[in-house]
Amino acid sequence: MVRQFAFAACVFAAFTTPAAAAVTISFGGPNATPTSISGTVGDIDYTLSAARFTVAPTALTNFSQLGAALRLRVTAPGVGVNGGASDPQVDTNNPARREAFIFETNAPIQIGGLRLSFVDSNDTLLFFGVKSDGDLVPLINSGTIRSGLNGAAQVVNQNSLNSGTSTITFPSPWGYFDRYVLTTRVGGDVRFGGDFGQGYRLDSLTVNIVPEPQTWALLIAGFGMVGLSVRRRAATA
Repeated sequence: MVRQFAFAACVFAAFTTPAAAAVTISFGGPNATPTSISGTVGDIDYTLSAARFTVAPTALTNFSQLGAALRLRVTAPGVGVNGGASDPQVDTNNPARREAFIFETNAPIQIGGLRLSFVDSNDTLLFFGVKSDGDLVPLINSGTIRSGLNGAAQVVNQNSLNSGTSTITFPSPWGYFDRYVLTTRVGGDVRFGGDFGQGYRLDSLTVNIVPEPQTWALLIAGFGMVGLSVRRRAATA
């Protein structure tokens, strides 16, 4: 009986260990132009910043291709890049000054979704995870935000055809990264859907945070102590 209880306790611990928690980080606010936005969710510290690049968006393969830092432009409801061709959005309208968001954390996390505003019908999204060696892993690199992205994201469109809002969720999030890069797939030197360039504001990110190893260990150890205590009582009796 004691062994059965101890075994049941271990099984219960395994199945009740906390799962990854989804937390939404909102970036919009009063008008400002910071160099970056930082904060903490749970035990994770994050920073959102922006950088310039000059290669074609589809030629981005490594984090080292991102160059000079750019100032953000905080507005309601989201954040863009200050001084760009489509200020205050992140955009690729100027081939000499293409822009990208960089989202960094002090521990690997999943991106479970994002919310964009000022999205036009032809806007596209490039979304990368960054490996430890700087190589960019394409997570989204085809389709338009309005019509669907890679077939892997669920897109909910709101408001008007142009300058609308899109909430994108990823039913099966990709692996864990501590850096992500967001930009647009079509550059300003290419006419796409009748317009030059692309652009949008980033309103929020939904991140999936894994509980710290200590949490798992303490929970399992606690059930182990319960089993040990019951076994000792039975032996005494």
